[in-house]
This record gives sequence, structure tokens and C-alpha cells, in this order.
Amino acid sequence: MNPARLDAYCGLYCGACLIYQATRREDLASAAAALGRPGDGLACDGCRSDRVTVACRACWYRDCPRGRGYSSCAECPEMPCDALKSLEMRRPHLVEIAGNLKQIRADGSARWCETQAARWTCPACGEPAWWYGTTCAACGAPVPVAYEKA
Repeated sequence: MNPARLDAYCGLYCGACLIYQATRREDLASAAAALGRPGDGLACDGCRSDRVTVACRACWYRDCPRGRGYSSCAECPEMPCDALKSLEMRRPHLVEIAGNLKQIRADGSARWCETQAARWTCPACGEPAWWYGTTCAACGAPVPVAYEKA
């Protein structure tokens, strides 16, 4: 697996994950506190890496495409399957996964990741923003958070 790829198998952008960002900063204590989770096993280098946070290690949405020989759910002819549709109902940032996967199909994962990196960057200071952040952790500027169902 390639730790540089930030397109999760299910269509999420790992670069906007607070745990991924805290791992990169070597500050897992802040992510653990913000999420109300213990710090043990929290480190993550992204869904496609060998170091995945404990909550994602047994992820069906990660295992399914890998088990079928796909690089992501975007390659699956059944996408969006019922499992992905149910995932979209769990949290606001998940509402975009089917649209994200369609965009990955159309543009390729590298181009999609470029677009997502720009989207999830603080417009004031250029630091990464996360799915539920409304202000930049680095400079305090407001960051846009808008989830769109495709």
C-alpha cells in the first residue's frame, strides 16, 4: 500500500481526517482529546497505508474493494452498493462518498486528491482543515465546511 495516496477506498479524503493530520504533526494527544478517544492505536497514515487507526483496521469498506481486486469502490460496477448508501447516513462528512467515487471514476484518484487537498486547506494560512473544523487550528480563521450529496 502507498502511504502517499489519501483517497480512501470508500471515497473519503484521508487528508481531511483529524487523526491523519495529528499523526503527521506527531500530536495524537490533541486528536484523542478532541475526539474523546484514548490515544492508544490512534495513529494513522491514511487508509492505504500499513499504519491505520484502530477504528479503521477492520473496516469493511476498506476490505471489500481490496478483496475484490479493486483499487477503490470507484472501480466496482455495484457502486454505490447498499453498504455505501448506509454509510452515507452515519455522519455528515460521509454524505459525499458516492459523489466522490463518481468523481474519482471521471478524473482519476490523483486529480481528485489534488481537488480535495485544495478544498480542505485553510484559505487564510494554508494549513490543513478537517471534516468538522469550523475554524483553522493553526490561525483561527473560519474554514468553509459544506457537505454536498451528489
